[in-house]
Amino acid sequence: MARASSIEPQAESVLEILAAQCADLEDLLDLARRETTAAEQGNFEELMRITSVRATLGERLEVYHRQIAEMRARMGEAGEPAFRSAMAERAVALAVDIQTQDARTRPLLAAHRDEAAAALAHLSQTRRHVSAYLRDGRSVSVACDQRV
Repeated sequence: MARASSIEPQAESVLEILAAQCADLEDLLDLARRETTAAEQGNFEELMRITSVRATLGERLEVYHRQIAEMRARMGEAGEPAFRSAMAERAVALAVDIQTQDARTRPLLAAHRDEAAAALAHLSQTRRHVSAYLRDGRSVSVACDQRV
């Protein structure tokens, strides 16, 4: 019974970490949805801002993941009920929703990338044409017959 009582505080800590993780995952899902909207609208300033916030949340989520992995290793099988809680299931569901939302956004971003690449290629071609025109314009001399 001593072993079970020593697991309880750790299990509560796991649940606290899972609750914090879920809160951040909910924020991340909201950001993923806003990212899709910004990509649909071609709002690159908003996309960059969202990406920055997502990166910060991602770092925090990595810390939660490490903490949970360490606790799982320490607690062994005795801690498994905490890792199968409704909170853990919610975290998994949120992660799946985020991946689904990102899968919607990815093709939009790829399309914008392709459009930008095409525009850059066109700009490069236009520069080459203008440069060629200017070079040709300097090297051509015009002979004028002043007798006319």
